[in-house]
Amino acid sequence: MEIIDGKMLAKSIRENLKNDVEKLKQEGIIPKLAVILVGNDKASQIYVRSKNKACTELGIEYEEILLRRRH
Repeated sequence: MEIIDGKMLAKSIRENLKNDVEKLKQEGIIPKLAVILVGNDKASQIYVRSKNKACTELGIEYEEILLRRRH
């Protein structure tokens, strides 16, 4: 059985993604993630915040669209 270091693996994947994003930008392609958040679910807000943080770390543009219910 092989033991995998999850933190090291995740770090390696993020470094590779960051390099890929830079290569795309050099080719004139700007990666972007757009998220639509509907409602006020706390767990969803935390998840979306984590995607924003990941995009910032990787150099990916990020847009968040918030939709709230009208009463």
